[in-house]
Amino acid sequence: MPKLFQSMKDGVVRIKDISRSLRIFSRADCDRPTMFNIHEGIDSTILILQHRLKADNTRPAIEMIREYGELPKVECYAGQLNQVFMNLLANAIDALEESNQELQRSLEDMEAHPNRIAIKTELSSDRKFAVIGIKDNGIGMTEEVRQKVFDHLFTTKGVGKGTGLGLAIVHQIVVDKHAGTIEVKSRPGEGAEFAIAIPIEIASQ
Repeated sequence: MPKLFQSMKDGVVRIKDISRSLRIFSRADCDRPTMFNIHEGIDSTILILQHRLKADNTRPAIEMIREYGELPKVECYAGQLNQVFMNLLANAIDALEESNQELQRSLEDMEAHPNRIAIKTELSSDRKFAVIGIKDNGIGMTEEVRQKVFDHLFTTKGVGKGTGLGLAIVHQIVVDKHAGTIEVKSRPGEGAEFAIAIPIEIASQ
């Protein structure tokens, strides 16, 4: 009975966490921006993607490393910013899985050198921007691909696997909607790192 009750308790906690994460992730945007905790948005996105991070019969679990700095709440369109995190993290997982297949990595190799996604946040030196870095240790990309990665309809994925819209939408949300910046650094064999800078306060129209 104690084991049964503990299992029920753990299940309720998981349901509570998922419910909370879905509520944070799917926040309806108002006509005006709202104050938002970026770390809560990232954490909720990771929990929603947890099923893709777990180990399966082809690879060990993907390691998720979070290095959060001190950030104030950010004035933003929270639902859209969560969509940015979702697209970037899902793309990082895709890149790691494709890297494993292309390199034909063995389970032993992946256990010794695990797939990893690192997220780092910090305040810019002028304290006007929240800076978010999302880095994977996948196969990376060529310079030609890197320069096109935010282009509308551009994709390196196979037929039926990618629309070429995800990163274009990310760019639109960050740059056009929030007057922020997004850059990507990558070289073949060195993974990819996306760096986002979001203003703490949206400038008056």
